[in-house]
Amino acid sequence: MAKKIKLGLFGSTGKMGVAIRQLIKNSSEFNAFLEVCSKPTGDFDLSYINLDEISQQTFKQVDVWIDFSRPEGLLELLPIVQQTKKPLISGTTGFENNQFSKVEACSKKTAIFWASNMSVGLWTLRQAIKTLSTISHFDFALEEIHHTQKKDNPSGTAVTLHKDLEKAVGKKIAPAVGHRLGGVFGIHTITAASQSEMIKLEHNALNRTVFAEGALKAALWIVKQPAGLYSMDDLMTIKRKK
Repeated sequence: MAKKIKLGLFGSTGKMGVAIRQLIKNSSEFNAFLEVCSKPTGDFDLSYINLDEISQQTFKQVDVWIDFSRPEGLLELLPIVQQTKKPLISGTTGFENNQFSKVEACSKKTAIFWASNMSVGLWTLRQAIKTLSTISHFDFALEEIHHTQKKDNPSGTAVTLHKDLEKAVGKKIAPAVGHRLGGVFGIHTITAASQSEMIKLEHNALNRTVFAEGALKAALWIVKQPAGLYSMDDLMTIKRKK
């Protein structure tokens, strides 16, 4: 029987942390080893509120970290990841100024997988955006809807889609219009229109499980990778750009 991967979960009481905990409860691949959160959940072997409470010996036992927190939280975790050279999966968004450059610097020492959205369906939507190059003369609009507790607006996913769209059509597009409504998990819509026709591309997340599944799939994959910064393109076997 293969040895289980010891998982360190940073932010286990957040919405994504809860989704990941539910998936690994009876997992044959992951051992819920260490959680860092505001309140112990009882689902992990070890629970801590602050990183500075954890010994180096314990840090070294973690096989892979998963982080769904905030930029300031991730920046606290990065030095530990770099020192222990343990791989990291992060879906944290909302970076300001040069904060993400610290993620890039850390990836020179260990493997880091970062994605604003870890849904396979959303990744497929991103591939579909590339085909819009054939109608680059159309007008384009990007809209997103998330739950009312979503902090960043536009979301990290909307920012990613906006970059994809501008690259595909070769021109500037107005930033995404973001709405925060009810308990919506995430809806992202791209509209392309001419004087004669209109096309819509849309992804609708029905629950958070799709993101948690993507994170765990990435965790299984990243433990076998050398140092570097990886994305959904790498996970989905798309050739990396040199």
